[in-house]
Amino acid sequence: MIKAMLIGDSVLYGAQGAGRLAVPPRQTLNTAQAVYDFCYDHSMPGASFALLLSDDPAGRALAGLPGGIALADLLAATDAGAVLINLGGNDSADPEVLPANVKRVASICKLAGKAFGFVGVIDVNVASSYAYEPLGTSFWDSGYLARVSGIAAVAELLRQTCAYQDYPYVDVRNGVTISDWDGVTGDIVHPSQAYSIQIFTHVAHIIAGT
Repeated sequence: MIKAMLIGDSVLYGAQGAGRLAVPPRQTLNTAQAVYDFCYDHSMPGASFALLLSDDPAGRALAGLPGGIALADLLAATDAGAVLINLGGNDSADPEVLPANVKRVASICKLAGKAFGFVGVIDVNVASSYAYEPLGTSFWDSGYLARVSGIAAVAELLRQTCAYQDYPYVDVRNGVTISDWDGVTGDIVHPSQAYSIQIFTHVAHIIAGT
């Protein structure tokens, strides 16, 4: 098996409320295919392309890079032969720089001699968001609509950038049907256990060619 590394945000981490899913995505990815051994998991809630490429080690640490090490240095030191990157959902505050950041990450992986691929930004269930609005607010002024719109925008930017640059990319919006949002706790952004397994089983089959 090929040793592989995960870099991603709270979705790849498996965040659920203040905790983590009983079966996090890394476990699903390793169980659902036999080509890659995802033995290094640097996923971190709140991570983004912008933080991953930050000039500040403190920013890079927030993206899950150990000790704030630069991505190029981490890849130079690891025996992982492949990197799976699942970022973008937290880049909606500054979407204009997302395409350049995606290309920069791809370039760093190529220079390190690592195979790499990107996982798309997941879909969110707007209808279910009514159940998660903060007390004392309405859906329309709770901030959820802007959040959903921002996530949709960066999802499309990431998809198009990967398509135009011919980067390996797994579509988890059109490729995975929304299911079991009843298990989501606290917000509308993080998948329930069932949806997480559904997403990353799909990702595993695509990257392994099965």
